[in-house]
Amino acid sequence: VLQFQLDKAAGVVPAQLIASFTQGRRKAILRRQDVPAAFLAAFPNGAEVESDRYGYTAEFQLPTRYFTLIGKYYRGADLRAYFGGQLFSTYNDISGLTGVTTATSIDGSSTVAFGLRNSQAVIADQNPVRGQGGFINLGIPLSRLFDADPKGRMAGFTAYLHYGYDEAFARDVRQILGATLNPVGAPANQFGANRGKSDVAFASLQYKLNSIVTFAFEQSYFRTRAANNAGFLPLFRGIPSRETHNNRSEFATIFSF
Repeated sequence: VLQFQLDKAAGVVPAQLIASFTQGRRKAILRRQDVPAAFLAAFPNGAEVESDRYGYTAEFQLPTRYFTLIGKYYRGADLRAYFGGQLFSTYNDISGLTGVTTATSIDGSSTVAFGLRNSQAVIADQNPVRGQGGFINLGIPLSRLFDADPKGRMAGFTAYLHYGYDEAFARDVRQILGATLNPVGAPANQFGANRGKSDVAFASLQYKLNSIVTFAFEQSYFRTRAANNAGFLPLFRGIPSRETHNNRSEFATIFSF
């Protein structure tokens, strides 16, 4: 974290530049009784397959008396645990294998693929689905900009503009076949296997009535796009579509204690 005073006006908190990194290993474990019968002789004690998980971020917070701007960018692989990368985790690389069959890992979170390469029984490599994303948010103190009386009823207006996106690399998503489970635990070629990128944009107007109660109105636009242009596509309004979207209007009462 790098911290410095961007705006020296009284009451303005310091600006920050932040970077972070994470790295780990993921292991899918199969018990002996879960190994497909055709491969039991090659794996009499069960089987294991590992994959990498990593991610890094860069972000900033820039508060001033006129606005506050915050943003973040992240990139990594197997970001499902961080609710990123479109919630995909891994895929089985079955290229070059014949006689492929699958089995579910001991915790039910992964499907492991077995096959033959040059007549030798092997476990398919599990590779992480790579992804990236980020957001930017602009907060505007409307009451201050319009010189409202700090002690008056018009002192509590604030506006926010926001845009964020998250994506899984299309070339990795296209590798996900029925041998891999999707985020809801179903074979991925039956539900959402081609989900590639999502983004959201919203504008919010808030009015702080007092130290406890804040009223807010938000107008938002959500969009999800597929990783492929043809083939299996999800239904939107009853039609196979590469892109789905929805508009949402929300009114909220926020209580702060």
